[in-house]
Amino acid sequence: MTKTYKPKSYEYISSLKPRFTQRVDNVFHHDKAFTFSNKIVPQEGTLGTSVIYSQGSDIYEIDCALPLGTSEEGKKPKPQSEYGDAFKSVEGKPLSPKWVYQGETVAKMEYLGNGNETTLLAMSKNGSLAWFQEGVKVPVHIVQEMMGPATSYAAMHSHVRPNNLAVSDFTLSYDNETVVKSQSNGSEEDSILKIIDNAGKPSEILRTIHVPGTTVTHTVKFFDNHLYASCSDDNVIRFWDTRTGDKPLFILEDPKNGSLNAFDSSSVSNNLFVTGTSTGFVKLWDIRAVETAATDLSKRQNGEDPIQNEIANFYHKGGDAVVDVQFSYTSPYEVFTVGGTGNVYHWDMEYALGNYDDEDPDRVPQDASEELQTQSLRFLHTGGSRRNPQQKGKRNTVAWHPIVDDVIGTVDDDSLVTIYKPFSLEESA
Repeated sequence: MTKTYKPKSYEYISSLKPRFTQRVDNVFHHDKAFTFSNKIVPQEGTLGTSVIYSQGSDIYEIDCALPLGTSEEGKKPKPQSEYGDAFKSVEGKPLSPKWVYQGETVAKMEYLGNGNETTLLAMSKNGSLAWFQEGVKVPVHIVQEMMGPATSYAAMHSHVRPNNLAVSDFTLSYDNETVVKSQSNGSEEDSILKIIDNAGKPSEILRTIHVPGTTVTHTVKFFDNHLYASCSDDNVIRFWDTRTGDKPLFILEDPKNGSLNAFDSSSVSNNLFVTGTSTGFVKLWDIRAVETAATDLSKRQNGEDPIQNEIANFYHKGGDAVVDVQFSYTSPYEVFTVGGTGNVYHWDMEYALGNYDDEDPDRVPQDASEELQTQSLRFLHTGGSRRNPQQKGKRNTVAWHPIVDDVIGTVDDDSLVTIYKPFSLEESA
C-alpha cells in the first residue's frame, strides 16, 4: 500500500473577499496577518468560529460556520466536495475594525481568549506589543519600541535580511503568564530578547537579554512554561530558561542548507521542533538529542564540535524558501510550512518518527528520499493561480485552528481570506 497526496483536493474550502466600511486605497500595499479565535459554537451541521485578520493597523474579526457538524439526517461533508458558504453570514457586508493599533502595522497576532483579562496580543513591524480587550477598540497595554525610519533600523534590511522577513517575534508560555519578544537593536551587532509579564502586570518588562554576535533574532518559541528558544541570523538556535541567567543552556548550530529562516516547537509533544531554511529544507529535530550532543563532553574527547543530527529532513519543490513553519495544536505529527511563494505544504511526520530510535547513539538523519517525501507530504495548498513565483515573506499569514483538527486559514496579498480542510491521505494498492 502506498500513500499519495492530492495537491488540489479539499474536504472543504471557503473564501471571502472582504469589503470595508472605510476606504482602503490599495490593499496590496498593506501588510497582513492572520490567526483564528478559539471560539466554538456547535450548530446543526456546522461549527461556528471566527478568524482574526489584520490589514495595516486595522484588526477584524470575521465569523464563519465550518461544515463539520453532523445534521439530524447524519450527513457529513464528503471528500472532494467544495463548500463555499462558510462566510455566508458576512458576505457583502462591509467590515469595520474591531481593534486598531493606530500608527503601527500589525505583523503578528495571538488570540488569548475571552477567559483572560485581554483578548488579543499583537506585534507591530517595529517590534512594539499591544494588548487588546473585548469592547475596547484601542490597546489597553503597550510595550512601545521606538525603532523605525528615524534610526538605522532600515539599514539592516539587505539582500541577506530582506525587508519581507520579520526582524521581530514574540512567543507565549504554555500557561500564558510570560511573553518573550525578540527585536533588533539599531545598528549594533546585537539583538535583544525581552521577558515580559502577561499575568500580574501585563506589559511589564521583567528582564532584557542581549544576544551577542547577532543583528536579527527573527523567531522565538516556548517549549513549556519556562524553556524557550531563539533563532538568529547567525544560523544558531539558542535554548534558554526564563528562571535562570542571561546565557543560553545550550545551542544548536546548523550551517548546512542555507539560512535558518523559521522554526516551531510542538505543543503536543514538546520534545519535537522543526526548522526551515532559505533553500527549502525542512528538518525535524528531537530537543533531547540536541541537548545531549551539546552538553555531553564524553562524546567529544578531542574538542570536536558536537554532532547534532536531525531526525529527518524534507524539501520544498523548486527550492521554495521556507518562511514560516507551524506545528498543529491538536496532533503531534502534523506540520505545515509556508514557502516564499505562499504555497502551504502539509506534512505528516508519523512515518519519519516511526523509523526513529532516540536511544540509538549512531543514528543518522533520514535524508529527503523520494519515499520519505511521498510518505510525509500530505497536501499542497497552492491557491490555484494566486501564488507568486517571486520569493516573498509570508510569515504569520497562515494559521491552524487551535481546537478543530486540520482546519487551516490563510490571507493573500489582495485580502482574500480562505479557510480549508485538506483532503486526508489515501491508501491505494
